[in-house]
Amino acid sequence: MFDGLEVLENADLKNYCTFKIGGKGTIVFPKNVVELKKVIRECKKNHNDYFILGNGSNLLFPDNNLSTILVSLKHFNKIKEVKKGKIFVEAGVNLFYLNHFLKENSLGGLEWSYGIPASMGGAVFMNAGAFGHSIFDFIESVKVLHNSKVEVLKKENINYTYRSSNIKGIILGATFNFSYCHKHKIDEKQQYFLTCRKSCQPYEQFSAGSVFKHNIDKKIIPAKLIDELGLKGTKIGGAEISKKHAGFIVNNGDAKAIDVLAIIEYIKYKTGEDLELEIIYVK
Repeated sequence: MFDGLEVLENADLKNYCTFKIGGKGTIVFPKNVVELKKVIRECKKNHNDYFILGNGSNLLFPDNNLSTILVSLKHFNKIKEVKKGKIFVEAGVNLFYLNHFLKENSLGGLEWSYGIPASMGGAVFMNAGAFGHSIFDFIESVKVLHNSKVEVLKKENINYTYRSSNIKGIILGATFNFSYCHKHKIDEKQQYFLTCRKSCQPYEQFSAGSVFKHNIDKKIIPAKLIDELGLKGTKIGGAEISKKHAGFIVNNGDAKAIDVLAIIEYIKYKTGEDLELEIIYVK
């Protein structure tokens, strides 16, 4: 089906997500837009669902074999300087690498993201953020593949909110504006935010980050609710509500997707709220 393309069949999906959970699946690795179009075309022709795979930092894969085709953008990994302070970052660029690039080029603003194990495409799509900042604070435009055409969406034409955006199509990359900052200052800030993450989040354990979104309208902070109900440390199978941060579910080493889903439903039951997931369950 994907003749001439890089394909990995029967891939162990736990190796492609930070949760380290999942059965087997097929992953295709297009190297450019032409190959990406071919992948999408073949999936539609053969009535296969597909899902764009980044760094897998907010995903939960099922325990059984996945019929959905995973399309990895790991080869979309270039950073191009457009002009001073303005750069174009492809969707497959890891945030760790981007932060290193920004530091080496004395470009400040994104230090708060240091330590988030995400790729740029996913970060843009969900408007990733932390410590009062979000990715869209620095975006000028987003390049997408939509209906087989490459389009550039201006920031003012994108509806983005807390941890979400209305971007249609496949994100290929984004253009950012950053300001000059001394390397030493950037390094200090990066290390500060990394230390903050390690001190208050289960950084050393397998997880997919925050499980639920904040409900801005109802002013509901899920982690606070879970903590107040004394649910930290609750276990089902190999999954556990983190003792360090109530907003995280961690994999103690042998967790199954069914364990994580059971804890999610238990949390909803105990809180009495239909909490919206921030993690994505790929079925």
